[in-house]
Amino acid sequence: MSKNPSIARLAAQAWWQQRDTREKTMLTLAAVLVGAALLWGIGIAPALRTQQKSNAQQAVLQDQLQSMARMQTQAKALQSQATLSQAEAAAALSASVQQTFGSAADITIRASDASVTLRGVSADAMAQWLATARTNARAVPLQARLTRTGAAWSGTLQLGLPAP
Repeated sequence: MSKNPSIARLAAQAWWQQRDTREKTMLTLAAVLVGAALLWGIGIAPALRTQQKSNAQQAVLQDQLQSMARMQTQAKALQSQATLSQAEAAAALSASVQQTFGSAADITIRASDASVTLRGVSADAMAQWLATARTNARAVPLQARLTRTGAAWSGTLQLGLPAP
């Protein structure tokens, strides 16, 4: 049994007219509150959450972009340096080991790689030396066998030298 829409509308209007002013006000207020809750829950809150997430993701991506730009600058600087022979690279590496670590390190150089034995060196000194070795001698870390005792590191680093 289907009702005619105009009959339903007339019935709703009649029902509404039978309500007193206070009840109409309360029903109107309830309808406004339900509408506002639906608008917030379906329309506004999800959009705000998405915006907050995108702002956080944008900050992370911006940091990554800056990091990649720094790495690109470093890579271009390394590429623009003059090439070194293995003998020049070995000499530069030996000099940096002696200058940075003194008697706390020994270096053994073979044809295409070098082995540096460290005894009780700080992490900061090792990090700075690795950066210097990469820049000046074009040495690339291949393998590390290090142990930490307190704030000092000991062990062996194997570095690759430039190809002839």
